[in-house]
Amino acid sequence: MVKATKTLNPLPFQDLEPHRFEDLVRQIIYDLKNWRSLEPTGRLGSDDGYDARGLEITDINNEKEDADDDDEEESLNVSVDRLWQIQCKREKTITPVKIEKYIQEMLKGSNPVPHGIIFAAPCDFSKKTRDVFIAKMRENKIQEFYLWGRADLEDMLMQPKNDHLLYAYFGISLVIRRRSLKTQIRNLLATKRKAVKHLGSIDREACTPILIRDANDESYPYTGDVPDFQKNPKWKMYYFVGHSHDGIRIRRRRFPAYRDIDNQTGKLLKWDFSEEVNLAIVHDDPWNRDKEYSDKFQRAHDFLDNMEERNRAFFDVEAVIPYERIVEIDPLGDTIVRYPHLFVEVRNNTFFEYGLNYLSPRTSYDGYPIKIGEKDEKTRIKVFPKTLPKVKKKPLPPMGSKKADTNSKEKTEAINPEFEKLENETT
Repeated sequence: MVKATKTLNPLPFQDLEPHRFEDLVRQIIYDLKNWRSLEPTGRLGSDDGYDARGLEITDINNEKEDADDDDEEESLNVSVDRLWQIQCKREKTITPVKIEKYIQEMLKGSNPVPHGIIFAAPCDFSKKTRDVFIAKMRENKIQEFYLWGRADLEDMLMQPKNDHLLYAYFGISLVIRRRSLKTQIRNLLATKRKAVKHLGSIDREACTPILIRDANDESYPYTGDVPDFQKNPKWKMYYFVGHSHDGIRIRRRRFPAYRDIDNQTGKLLKWDFSEEVNLAIVHDDPWNRDKEYSDKFQRAHDFLDNMEERNRAFFDVEAVIPYERIVEIDPLGDTIVRYPHLFVEVRNNTFFEYGLNYLSPRTSYDGYPIKIGEKDEKTRIKVFPKTLPKVKKKPLPPMGSKKADTNSKEKTEAINPEFEKLENETT
């Protein structure tokens, strides 16, 4: 799925030049009040404690309740401007002692005393610092006051109305990010629907041949244009076997395997597999043909045929391709491979994001797949020889003869004497 949980790092206020930080604070407070003017007074020095000075428009109705209707002079709205003092300090820390010092410098000789004060700094204020600030404001009879630290400034910049400031000063736009995320999710769901439609249902296992292709490759179908194609193929056929929560599952390898499970608990007791032959090779793959594959394939299945039925299994190596990495699905294929083509974004020189290993029963009647991890290596035993032997199948006895009731243990001993030992240990 789309990784929508990427976090936003703390905004780098410290990277702003001091006057740019003042500009940012001044532009944030444009919507705070109804200003007649908001002046950047601190740009040329000698600011008298003002980095910015604001005049707030305030309408006061002096209309008296008992005034006569013809007394127009008493009912006029009188406009009064309130003085605001804005001070910015681009410092990493401000202690209670420092904040008290700054307030004294701001209010020293102020005439008139401002109606409101805004003090902003890109740092985190402690509770004691905030308490000192509030006490000093009340002591000097300041009517309205704000102390904005890093968290306060970030909160205001995260508001949709200030998204243009967030982008102008830090190159970040949450509105654009949200639109981009919505587009990504829509694309992902569209890809998922295509995969369900053309490959297989979301809730069923499948075994559909597909051709996976590098979306950036231009050499298909000529292997001569791809260096070391067998080790690093730009396209290859696999079996699609189903869906996971975040993508499609591909069977990369399938080996003949042995597994012994406790019938009561379902716990895996012993297991093994042979890596001599990969049973997951797609027979119709024109670029990956093994001349000896048919013989190996037959020997593998003959070996499984001579096991106890409940022990017959496959060791499946599966891999997941996330929906987000599937660029497009061509359900028609072409004249070379008439199966669906999946164009995939290759990362770290592979089509796949992660892998899964399973011990699957040979038939669905013999149980369920068991996930295999590193912890299961301690229960792996030696069952398969290094090279799978050629099995000489005995002719079937006539119907009704006593030899027709030959048990599978005798068949197994003909393949590998170790099975007798395993049978005794299991018993």
